[in-house]
Amino acid sequence: MENEQPQVGAEQTDERSKTGRKPDSSKLLSGGIKSWWVFLMSPIEDFLIERAFLPNVLTITTLLVSALAGWFFHLGMVFIAGVLLLAGSTFDIFDGRVARAQGLNSSKGAFFDSCVDRYSEVLIYLGLLSFFRDTFFIYIIFLTVSCSMMVSYTKARAEGLGIDCEVGIMQRTERVVYLGVLSAFNFLGNAITFLMGFGGRDYLLKLSVIILFLFSLYTSIQRITHVMSKMNKTGNGDSGGTETAGG
Repeated sequence: MENEQPQVGAEQTDERSKTGRKPDSSKLLSGGIKSWWVFLMSPIEDFLIERAFLPNVLTITTLLVSALAGWFFHLGMVFIAGVLLLAGSTFDIFDGRVARAQGLNSSKGAFFDSCVDRYSEVLIYLGLLSFFRDTFFIYIIFLTVSCSMMVSYTKARAEGLGIDCEVGIMQRTERVVYLGVLSAFNFLGNAITFLMGFGGRDYLLKLSVIILFLFSLYTSIQRITHVMSKMNKTGNGDSGGTETAGG
């Protein structure tokens, strides 16, 4: 009898996740969609595990692909940028899952991954700033970058204080999916608006950025109020004064 390769079941796929269970749903992205994508990409994930790819190599790959996406935004090739954005986010999923499957997950790896994620986002937004450089929309891009960084900072600061801060409807996964998908379909939006007489003015791409800005702003405020509320309940809020913290 020929040896058969073991098939990865849904249970094993869930075990490789950060929480050890199916991805959680948010108001902007269903957990079912996340699970479906992870299952669809599982053959590639298995290949990476079998070939013993180092998680940090996948993390750096995410950075490089994000840089390419930013470059294609700069060139105005929005469809390619969107596809690369989604591909880069997939590698970002792989690094943690491959690390856990190989028993290589560590606090050092998680810290490195988080830092690289921030650089990846900056490179993507840099490409968008260049694409919209001659328009008023660059201010929306700047505000989106600022709010996205605040989403990450509020969580990092809260965890530094020992407070869980997993709340928020526009986390990194949601940001990447909305920007990537709407960028990939931007050409279709241009075709429709052109036929309607509005011209191809990248309405879907602009819509994705506006969505990111509004919900990232909401999420950062949501996290601030969540942490402040928890600190008040546990008595860590002191007397209401502020403590100076270095940047």
